[in-house]
This record gives sequence, C-alpha cells and structure tokens, in this order.
Amino acid sequence: MLSQAVQAQVKDSLLFLGDTISLTPKQIGQWEKSGKQYLLPVNNQASKFIVNKVGTLSFEGQRFQIADPLDDGVYKVLVIGNSFSDDGVEYYLHDLAKQTGKPLVIGNLFRGGAPLDFHLKNALEDIAIYDYRKTFIDGAKINTRKTSILMALKDENWDIICFQQASLLSGDLPSVQKDLPALFQYVKTNYPISTVRYAYHQTWAYAKNASTKNFEKYNRDQKYMFQQIVEVAKEVKNIIPVDILIPSGTAIQNGRTSYIEDNFTREGYHLDLKIGRFTAACAWYESLFGDLESNPFKPFNLSNAQAEIAREAAINAVENPFKETPSTKQVPKLDKIPFETVQVNFGADLVMPGWNSFLFERANTKLSDLSDSRNKNTDVSIRLLQNFDARAANGPQRTATKFKMPTEVSKSYFTVQVDQENQKSPFIEIAGLDVSKSYEIRIYAGQNSKQIPVNYYIQSASVKKKETLNSSFNADKIISFEALKPTKEGKLLIGFELSKGSPDASAVINALSITELTNK
Repeated sequence: MLSQAVQAQVKDSLLFLGDTISLTPKQIGQWEKSGKQYLLPVNNQASKFIVNKVGTLSFEGQRFQIADPLDDGVYKVLVIGNSFSDDGVEYYLHDLAKQTGKPLVIGNLFRGGAPLDFHLKNALEDIAIYDYRKTFIDGAKINTRKTSILMALKDENWDIICFQQASLLSGDLPSVQKDLPALFQYVKTNYPISTVRYAYHQTWAYAKNASTKNFEKYNRDQKYMFQQIVEVAKEVKNIIPVDILIPSGTAIQNGRTSYIEDNFTREGYHLDLKIGRFTAACAWYESLFGDLESNPFKPFNLSNAQAEIAREAAINAVENPFKETPSTKQVPKLDKIPFETVQVNFGADLVMPGWNSFLFERANTKLSDLSDSRNKNTDVSIRLLQNFDARAANGPQRTATKFKMPTEVSKSYFTVQVDQENQKSPFIEIAGLDVSKSYEIRIYAGQNSKQIPVNYYIQSASVKKKETLNSSFNADKIISFEALKPTKEGKLLIGFELSKGSPDASAVINALSITELTNK
C-alpha cells in the first residue's frame, strides 16, 4: 500500500483506505484526540498509521480526503485455492457477469490439491509457488507462474478475498479451525483495506463411484461427506469474520437430485466440463450478485434443460446452503430431437464444438443431452454399464479417418482387459434414441502398443452385430455398424468380445459417432 509522510505544506490531499502514513509527535497527539476512527497504529512502528475509514481527516492546517480504492466500478475477486477453485471461477463466472454488464476481474492462486496449512506456510514464508491465473475485465486471461500470496494481494484492489480448504479436508472441521485463522490474519495484515469482504468456498462431495483413495476418509459415502462439508460451512463464520459463503457443494448436491443424477464430476471429484462447472459458477454468481434467475447466459454446449438445472440448484443452494433441496427437473424431455451426428470422445479433457467428452471410466457414469456436430443439443445420452480399467493418452496423434479427430481425441482412450466373464455383458449404453429411426455407429480404437484384435459388438432391437478391430498403432481404420434399430426403450448397447482362441485381450475405445439415418 502507498506510504507517505504528512507534510505541512500539503492541503486537501487524497488518501485511500489501506495507505500507510507517518505522523509527527504533534499530529499523533491530534490523532489521539479526534482522529482515532480514521487511523490505526502499525505494530512496532510508533509513527506509522494505516488509513482505516472513509471520510475527512484533519490536522492543524491540513486536510485529507480519504477514499475507498474498491469503489472503482469493478468487482474484483481473489481466491486462494486449488483445482476446485479452478472449476468454480475460471470458466463461466466471468461470462455470467459479462452477460449482465457487471465488470469483473478474477484472480485464482492455483496450486493443485493445496490445503489451508499449505497456503499458511507459503504465506508466512512468502514462497512464490502458485500459478496466478487472472481474468481481466474483457475476459482475457494470463497465468503468472511462481507467484506468492503477497504478490497477488498487492496486484489489485480486491473487493472479495476467498479461502478454501482442500477437498480431502473439506469436511474436516479441526483442520479448518487450526489453519484458517492465521491465514486470515496474514491476509488482513497485508491487505489492510477495511471495506474488503471475505468469502469461504464450500466445495462438493465426491461422486458415489469416485475411485480416489481420498474418499475413504468419508467411508466412500457421498451423503456423509456432504454432511461433513456442511458442518464446516456452518462453523466458518465462528472461525473468521466471513461475509459470504459460496455454496458450490450444496449446489452440486442439489443438481444430483435431477435427471442428470450423480454425473456432475468428470472423474469422481473434479467437476464435469459442462454442467458441473456451470453449476459451480452459478453458485458463485448468485452469491456475489443475486440476480441469477434473470441471467440468460449458458455455455454453448449445454442444453437449455441442463442450464435450468444448474441455475435452480445454485439459487436453492444460496437460499438454503446447509441442506439438499430436491430439483424439480427430474424427468427428461420426451420429445426426440432430430440430429445428424453425435460424436463422443473417451478420456480427452476437451471443450470443443462437435465433441462430447467422456472423462470417467467407472460404471454408471453418464453424459446426458449430448450435442451434435452442429452443437445442437439432443435427447441422446451415453452411460457406462461396466468399469473400464483405466484412462490413457498414448494413442496416435495423427489419424486419417472419417472422424477427422483432433489430436486430443485420437490419443486418449478408455481401456479394459476383456475376459471370459465381462465379455458377456455390454459396457456402453446409448439411450434417448428415436425408435422410429435407424442409426449408424462408428467406432475408432487406437493405441501405440502391440495388441491382438478384439471383437466390438452392438446389440440393437433385433440383432447383435459384430466387427473385429486391431487397435495396435491404428491411425486409419474405423468400424461401422449400419441400419441399427434401437430397442423399444430407445437404446443401443456396445460391448467387447474375445476373438477366437484368445484367453484375454485389451479393448480400447477412443471415440464413437452416432448418425441418424432415416425416418423409416
């Protein structure tokens, strides 16, 4: 903050909240009589004072107008966080604010998995270890590496400074009680603007099928984890003077009661690239501005129904942050929306027109309201019926197929070891198809290692069709299944079988497409 000496010849000068000034002994005496509400003494510096209140500060022959540096017409938010703050503020929050004409600057001090004790250590030792990701008023973004908390505090006139615990400890009250007060005091001391507001970001419980070992802390019980997170959120106001609670965790839990079900994360804990991140951004926006209901923004690849679910979940969370509020959006649309081609990739962390990213390899993970190649949302969904073993990203980077896949798609895939038992049941369910129409399914599988061929099959209304594909170093081959009629429930099922004479084999899937063919 600005530091200046009070000079006798200076009159009608301007000071800002948080500035440091030096007073003479005579001026200190005048401060003691009439200026204590405006200045706070600096510890261990007898003549130094911090400007603490807006107004007019007068000494004999001198007058200072004190202004609020935060009163500049721009809303500025700094988060001391990790990947969960990345999910919450770095994608759709700025778009929501821009939609309603609210100038917004966002700073995210990012360090993956960082808990409060990590932030406290870095603060006290002034360690420049963060990626400082900043979004400007116009939406432009920069990332400044090797940044310290102090550097970020001094970078802007922050209106809101937000704290957040790591997801593993998000429901661990003692850890928050231990480290948050000292971190808060550090921030308050080094950012002495009295009008700043403090926030706490309440994160979300893991998906029920999350495979991370961290979930064991909560007995692999989503409801229990959510309850523990809520208990921490309730107590934060008694730990530090929090002005705003950002209930992203409650918003996600609310959304899980909709027809999207437990599909708000991309691998069990980080948020889905579309509805998950948008729901958290909506919780942030509603907490900060309070007019989400009238904000029409939605991501380009999110359906209207999903956007409504996210808004409803966030509004209910801000109104009732400590309990789950069931969604009214529990039944998907019944109309079958015509489309040309829907494309799905497996394992690519990609937001790109024409592609739907499937990022978690565990059974029951589902993507709803898939968008087609023209970014029109459909009623089609895709769900995993069995676990895949892993995700990988060592597929071919260059391909020449009818998919015209970007590198991110062709090199990423799900993989599973097919055996005598799991080949008996399908792995993938495509639903929401029109039973009056026929479909073509194309599948690409490629990896940069030697494999034996595997049979890929599709179960339709009346027939099981099978094609063999060798994924070894495959850069140009796909398999196609034509004239497929969905089951009476509007579904097609995809599975893998061992080729003749093979006791086991590795099956992979990088991408598939669904093309609507006829009205017959």
